[in-house]
Amino acid sequence: MNCSDACAATMIDSHNHIHFRAFRQDLPEVMHRAASGGIRAMLTVGIDPRDCSKALDIARIYQGVYVSLGIHPQNGGRFAGQEVFGLKDLCSEPVVAIGETGFDLYRTPESEDAQKDLFLAHIDLARELKLPLIIHDRAAHVQTMAVLNDRGAWSLGGVFHCFSGDAALAREVVRKGFLVSIPGVVTFRNSTQLKEVVQTIPLECLLVETDAPYLTPEPFRGKRNEPLFTAQTVEEIARIKGVEPDEVARQTTVNFCRLFLAGKQLKSMDGT
Repeated sequence: MNCSDACAATMIDSHNHIHFRAFRQDLPEVMHRAASGGIRAMLTVGIDPRDCSKALDIARIYQGVYVSLGIHPQNGGRFAGQEVFGLKDLCSEPVVAIGETGFDLYRTPESEDAQKDLFLAHIDLARELKLPLIIHDRAAHVQTMAVLNDRGAWSLGGVFHCFSGDAALAREVVRKGFLVSIPGVVTFRNSTQLKEVVQTIPLECLLVETDAPYLTPEPFRGKRNEPLFTAQTVEEIARIKGVEPDEVARQTTVNFCRLFLAGKQLKSMDGT
């Protein structure tokens, strides 16, 4: 499928972890439901060297699955910059990004310095491989922006996944050339700030994601998340913006292709 020919109801789950243990028992069924439900491609994201290898194994089985290589900030202290650069040995055709990387000062504030070291190594690797970054920024907006500014990393392109900042931060992120990715959290009734972000940021600057198996949207909260549920996020964005879901699906597909594929043909899960 040519990225410029994204059709109605074509959706891309721009961030998930379908290679995690949570999908071990029924991954074929999960993938069938996704393809049948209009998911044309997805990006599954590694969180440590061994996990990245698992993500690549899945991508080699299922067409339309792309991979990002990274060491999650919560692994700061367990891995160092040299392990980040070791990910270069895994770089192959399904790999389209580096990360997720950044800071998680909500769950692991004690390892901030180690997280920063990992972040800097990811930026250097992305620059070497000419790949965009996937940013994890949780309770660390100031620190994340400072590193990207100080390292001149905005030119690499990238996305703030599961965006958790306010509309002002989102405007700054897109002004600097990155995209903002919206998870299923936007369907929650109390997600006022994220709904405001969606209302504020142009559709041309948004991606949609599940972060499966986490952050299950309404009306499926309490269940394991899966790529099929990308549709709930698309529908909520459409409701907030007052447009048709097909328009959100089409534009976020184009945005994904622009960021991660750089003009290359989109390999679809349905074989086209």
